Amino acid sequence: MQDQGQEAARKTAADDNRATLPMDPRERRRAFLVLTIGLMCTGFSQSVVYAILPPIARDLGLSELQVGSIFVLSSLFWVLTTPWWGRRSDRLGRKVSVLIGLFGFSLSMLLFTLTLEAAQAKLLPLAVAFPLLIVTRSLYGLIVSAAGPSSQAYVADRTSRDERTRATATIGAAYGLGATIGPGVSASLVILGILVPFYFTVLLGLLSALLIWAYLPERERPVPTARKVKLGLFDRRITLNLVNGGLISSAQAIMIQTVAFYMMDRLSLPLDHAAQYAGIGLMAASLAALFGQLVIVHRFRMTAPTLERTGLGITAVAFLALGLAHQIGPLVFALTMVGLGQGLARPGNAAVGSLVVRRHEQGAVAGLSNATNAFGFLIMPFIAMPAYRLDPALPYFIGTGLLALAIVLSIVDPNARRAGERGADGYDVDDTDDPMQTL
Repeated sequence: MQDQGQEAARKTAADDNRATLPMDPRERRRAFLVLTIGLMCTGFSQSVVYAILPPIARDLGLSELQVGSIFVLSSLFWVLTTPWWGRRSDRLGRKVSVLIGLFGFSLSMLLFTLTLEAAQAKLLPLAVAFPLLIVTRSLYGLIVSAAGPSSQAYVADRTSRDERTRATATIGAAYGLGATIGPGVSASLVILGILVPFYFTVLLGLLSALLIWAYLPERERPVPTARKVKLGLFDRRITLNLVNGGLISSAQAIMIQTVAFYMMDRLSLPLDHAAQYAGIGLMAASLAALFGQLVIVHRFRMTAPTLERTGLGITAVAFLALGLAHQIGPLVFALTMVGLGQGLARPGNAAVGSLVVRRHEQGAVAGLSNATNAFGFLIMPFIAMPAYRLDPALPYFIGTGLLALAIVLSIVDPNARRAGERGADGYDVDDTDDPMQTL
């Protein structure tokens, strides 16, 4: 019986390797480039909507609560469907799933923009336009959530364990780069019309989908054993890793949702100045995150657990500094360090999750990992804002505590420790030979 089990293990491992052979380096670079362009478009779109929708909505007569509900419901559907899309990519194939996400991105953005256009032209009453905005933006969360985990899984399929942390960081940087340049580009396009940036994102989505259709190679068949994948939140290999992902996301949400109010109250600034300084601080944070992902990760070649803990430590200290700062200089510097820490912690966390599961589970774990990115934005409005009313610095002290907890969990998690110790030079192995699977 033992011999039969070992033979089955060797056969499964061989099947995994045949299904996802490494690519020619030139072909792989081209594939990763078109994926990067696609994810940049989704990041660009997200930041454009956050920047432009509020003034449009106010002009239409929508309240802040109504605008918030549009964002929250979209994020909710993103969280709920991302794990499903990750598992689905194991069956459909990564390329098909990415294309579904990007074509869905263009379709949902077009419907969303046309609804706004009709409402502005008084062709739709607000009582009809508001539900349609919720539906079309929810469609965005439902379908676009396919692109992220499928892209991450595509990269995981075609990188060795040693390469995966750096590749994951590059993919994460693509979304961040799109989000960073989005407000600047949209500010230029608004001159042509308030909705022109939205139509521009529709065009970008279509072009990136066509690039991926034409230039993203995927000759391998979907992995047959993917039908049996039951990877979930309570799988012992990834539970603590996913909790950490949620903690990282929660800290990021605290910063984004409170920083403008914080600068206004802490520095006694008028609304326009507070918005200006908050924009400068968030831009600095985004650039620092990109520096971490594109420079530090590639230059220092830290293991995934070390990268995650380093980023968590930097972010925790920066959050503490935010809570104690009373001048614009220290505030902007602390925001910059938050961005740097997040830029290291997020890809480290994603890479740990990828390294502790088998190859045919990459889509499932990528879906769960991507879902944690939106988790904090769902729950933090109900925690951070009440805490802010008690004391403007309190949300940042809460964030410091959450990040300290994440550091502890990363240290005590045996799977995270072993992710940095084993198999660094090879491709993923079968879990029947892997003691991590029995923990």
